[in-house]
Amino acid sequence: MSGHAVIDLIVFGLTGLGIFFALLRFLIGPSSFERLMAVDMMNVMIIGFISILSYIFKNNMYMDIAILYGLLAFIETIVFAKYLENQAESSKVSGGDTK
Repeated sequence: MSGHAVIDLIVFGLTGLGIFFALLRFLIGPSSFERLMAVDMMNVMIIGFISILSYIFKNNMYMDIAILYGLLAFIETIVFAKYLENQAESSKVSGGDTK
């Protein structure tokens, strides 16, 4: 096994471990804001994962996919944050608990 293959396995393993911990935070996160941050962190790691694939396979098509995924992840984060903001404002108006 060459040195590059070992480094690739280590990088893929650490990226997968990061995605796993972000998924775990998403599942057990007590608040919606922590879940939003976990999804955003997963998206960043998946973009990194796709970029690593682009480097390993020497194919620029993967970089196009990573850019498109990044744009969609950004829009997803903005929409979800706006939803949470509106939800917090409506609970303040109705006098409900802000948790």
